[in-house]
Amino acid sequence: MPISGDDLPNGVVVPAWPEVIRRAAECGLKDAVVSPSARLSYQSMVSEVFRTQRALTAMGVHSGDRLVVLLGNDWPYLSCYWAALASGVIFVPLNTRLARPEVVPILEQIDPALIVVEDRLMPLIPSEWAERTVSLGDWNQQVASKAAEYQEPYPVSLEDVAVVLYTSGTTGQPKGVMLTHRNISAQFFQVITKLVGVRPSDRVISLYPLFHTAQHVFLQAPLVAGATVIIDEFSPKRVHGLVQREAVTIFFGVPSMYHILLQDPTFTATSFPNIRILAYGASIMPAETIQTLKARFPQAEICNLYGQTENSPGVCGLADQFALTKPGSVGRPVPGMSVMVVDDQDEEVEPEVVGEVVTQGINLMKGYWGDYGRTDEVVHHGWYHTGDLGYLDTEGFLYIVDRKKDMIIRGGQNIYPAEVENVLYTHPDVVECAVIGVSHAIYGQEVAAVIVGRPGAMLTADGLQRYLTDRIALYKIPVHYHFVEALPHNANGKILKRELRALVEAGTL
Repeated sequence: MPISGDDLPNGVVVPAWPEVIRRAAECGLKDAVVSPSARLSYQSMVSEVFRTQRALTAMGVHSGDRLVVLLGNDWPYLSCYWAALASGVIFVPLNTRLARPEVVPILEQIDPALIVVEDRLMPLIPSEWAERTVSLGDWNQQVASKAAEYQEPYPVSLEDVAVVLYTSGTTGQPKGVMLTHRNISAQFFQVITKLVGVRPSDRVISLYPLFHTAQHVFLQAPLVAGATVIIDEFSPKRVHGLVQREAVTIFFGVPSMYHILLQDPTFTATSFPNIRILAYGASIMPAETIQTLKARFPQAEICNLYGQTENSPGVCGLADQFALTKPGSVGRPVPGMSVMVVDDQDEEVEPEVVGEVVTQGINLMKGYWGDYGRTDEVVHHGWYHTGDLGYLDTEGFLYIVDRKKDMIIRGGQNIYPAEVENVLYTHPDVVECAVIGVSHAIYGQEVAAVIVGRPGAMLTADGLQRYLTDRIALYKIPVHYHFVEALPHNANGKILKRELRALVEAGTL
């Protein structure tokens, strides 16, 4: 039987922007958003969004049109987002690290009515889109010139598309994920009441790229709850001052951020006494890292959000009470979602048996923009095939073993890279690592590890071989080791293993 979260109570899934307006009337001059360019109270925030709505209308952008933004972690991004939702406009944020050849096909597919672009990124936009493009500097002037009076929210249907998020494309083929107003609004209840428990007194920091799906959870839910959101770019040198200065209570990051921050011995509860929740997502957190966080922040709850862009992104959550007792688990389904593990014939497997994780529920996307064929490839009979390999234990907790496409088959034996990586991360001199499969004439594939060592450390292949012996089965131990200064990541912090495989196969790593 599939494992399901609690039912969503009636009436909790409603359009987002009217809820923010209602909350703003209650919170008034309380901090709503703190960003590099602006500090806004709830009252000021909604006034600025009203201005932005009027600017959209003046530029000929109406309900159903697409608004593309290439903007960094700052207030203009959030202003455009809320103004789009308030106006029935479809919001389409693009990865600011894309190259021009990657931007062009997205624009051709989405056909935006308007493109708002940071001045430094204007060269990414081809000349044929110039008439629909405005630089951020000019856009800010347009917004500032508009009146801040109340704007009636557009009467959206919960089934209308609210956002199109282009996936990071670790496969190299981005897809436009259509999320409805129902999809994104369901997250408020799931995050505020069940997963994180956001309070009006909280100050939530968001340092991950805002165009990532997880950030929409940590941007929207706090504002619906009456909390404060602090947004900025991730910089290890600035994090400490920002978290202390703004008295941050909830910190969200991906595992790679925590790995970097934990290199600093002052990243502790002593330096950050207000932290009450450390949340993470986007990839697997090694158990060793969780144990270290628990030791450094004994007062803080640690919670995990597992999901995909296609699931808005929430599928499962692991509450703090299970952080140490269920190591490696991503938890149980959030309210309104169901999970099942199936074999290659789409038949459900028994508990503790590894298969592909499939999901169903209120958070599931409407489909891929303009690409029904690719939608049908991943959604079968209402179940979304995540491409993740995992298993359910007898208590209904989900464990992710690895990505299906990353699994290594060595001489007929399945090897899950994440399992090997988790052991490598217990070595005190390993900062980051990636385990990949490379071609082998006899075994089909052999195991290789790409390692980033602690500065000054003297890591060697022989030393790591000895370290792994008796800690993991011999056939799983990497045969090849490559030591590098940094691993390639996409803008969402995920390691690009396809690039590593190509470099190793070509002999250039």
